[in-house]
Parts: sequence; C-alpha cells; structure tokens
Amino acid sequence: MGRDESGGAGSGTLVLIGGGDYEQSEPVDRFVLELAGGAGTPVVFLPTARPSQRMGEKFTAYYRSLGARNVRVAPVYEAEDARNDDNARLLREAGLIFIGWGNDSRLRQVVMHTPVHTAIDEAYRGGAVLVGTSAGARVAGELVISPANGPVGLRGGLDEGPPRADDGLALDQKTVLQIWPGFNWLPGFGVDAHLAEWNRYGHLLLMGALRPDLTWIGLDERTALVVYPSGEAEVVGSGNVLVARRTPSVQAVRPRPGKALEARGLRLDVLSHGSRTTLEELRRPCV
Repeated sequence: MGRDESGGAGSGTLVLIGGGDYEQSEPVDRFVLELAGGAGTPVVFLPTARPSQRMGEKFTAYYRSLGARNVRVAPVYEAEDARNDDNARLLREAGLIFIGWGNDSRLRQVVMHTPVHTAIDEAYRGGAVLVGTSAGARVAGELVISPANGPVGLRGGLDEGPPRADDGLALDQKTVLQIWPGFNWLPGFGVDAHLAEWNRYGHLLLMGALRPDLTWIGLDERTALVVYPSGEAEVVGSGNVLVARRTPSVQAVRPRPGKALEARGLRLDVLSHGSRTTLEELRRPCV
C-alpha cells in the first residue's frame, strides 16, 4: 500500500512478483501492462537493486516487445541519484513503476527517505500501478527477510535490524537471517520471493511464528499477488502464493546458531492462479 507516516493505504494497485526471468513472467507482465492502462502507459523501471545500465536496456526492450510505447529507466544507481529531481519527476509521472531484481538491502539504503522514495509514494497514491519483483517485492511489506537462502540460513541465528554499514551493499552472510523494516507499501505484511526456487519455506514459517502480528506472504517465481485499491487481491501466474498466519496457539523457538527451526500453531494457505481474497481476510487471525 502507499506509504505514509500513519501506514495508510494508497489508491493505486500493488503487484508483487516472486521473480523469474523476463520471458518466464511474460503472461504476468502482459496482465500488469493492461492493468496499468495499456500500450500508452508511461512505464518507468527502477534498477537500483542491481545497478546496471544493461539491466535497464533489457527491461526497456522487453516491455516494448509487449507493446509498451513509453518505457523509460530512472537511472537511480547510487544515493546521489535518489536525490536527483529529474529522476523523482520521472517516477512521479509514471503510470506503471517497476522495481526490479537484485539486492534488497541495497534498494533500501539507496532509496529510502529520499525524493525518489517520495515520488514513488506520490505516484502510487495517485493511482499508478506499483510493481515489485524479487527484491522489489521483498521490500514492500513492513519487514524484510534477508539475505539467507535455504534451511541452512535458519541455523546461523537471527539478526534483527537494518543491515549495518560494515556489512556493505552486497551482503553474503548466507547463514544469518536478517530482518529489517521495509517500505511498508503493504502494512501488516511481510513478503518473501523465489519461494520454491530458493527453498525459502522455512523463512516464511519462522517469521510467521516469531512475528505473528504480521501475515507472511511467499511468492513463487512467475507468480504475482495483485492488490487492488479496494483491498481485494488475486493471484496471477503459474506458481503458488503461500500465506502464513497466526493462530491463538502459535509458538516458536527463536533460532540460534546450530539450532533447527521449531514452530507450532501456524496456518498455511496455498493459493494459485485465479485465487481471490482480501487484505482484511489475510490480516485476520485464524481461530
């Protein structure tokens, strides 16, 4: 949802994609482009999570192949770019903003609390479609799970708080699970991506148990959760969306180095293409 200090909702549409290469996600991207208004919609790609000019060129060529006529790249690679008025204006005027793949902690460090961040929020509140894939999806909730991959990541302990400056922008602590505040475009939720492909089910279940005040959403690649301004939501794509929610009996043992996951009392819903729900339903504790 659109970010403001009160965590209020935006009036645009939020699309969270679990990742995947361009062509693999083509049915989802065609759906998104049509949702945003079709071929003439101003599309802006934000490459910050993987700061490569080539990444922007590939995205531009790909979206043009889908029929989009107005595709631009906001060249936000470093912190000074996020303070650039031209970049902010480009994003503010977009009808579809696409936040791409890469390093979620880098995206946070470069963009958060900058004019570019404000411009994204303003566009979204004004009715734009805001799309996040991979890292772009993971930062959309209240909390981010980063960066450990697979079950081994749960056995190195839990590090709460934003990545530290001495961690660098390319975190590689694969055995330590970090959680830190996201952009809060989806208040009340945490989001994970590449769920099946990177074997991140354990992360989703662990966070569902440790932070049962939030609902935890896991996205497979080539699959999107589309959240409309009304609060209605649907799944689009070839994979699954998993939802971990609390129950009154939820219990968990916090991870410690060498200690495997222990969590009880969670509810897990598995959604697929065409599944429909609402944010109200997803936030509701299970009985």
